[in-house]
Amino acid sequence: MDKNREWHTQSIKHKIATVLILDGVSFRYTKEDGIVFSAPADYVERLIYRLVTCYGASVKPIIKEYK
Repeated sequence: MDKNREWHTQSIKHKIATVLILDGVSFRYTKEDGIVFSAPADYVERLIYRLVTCYGASVKPIIKEYK
C-alpha cells in the first residue's frame, strides 16, 4: 500500500480543486504553493489521467511532491 505524501500544484487549480472536493480529499491553498493536499502516489497518477480524459483539461497538469 502506498503511503500518503504531500503534493502541490499551480496547474488548473479550479479543476483540481473540484475533483479533490468530489473525492473527499482535503486540501489547502496558498498563493505561493497553490493547492497542497495529501494522497498516495497512485491516486495522483489517476487524478492526472481523470483530469485529462474526463474533466477536459487541455494540458496534463503538473503535480509535484511538496517538500
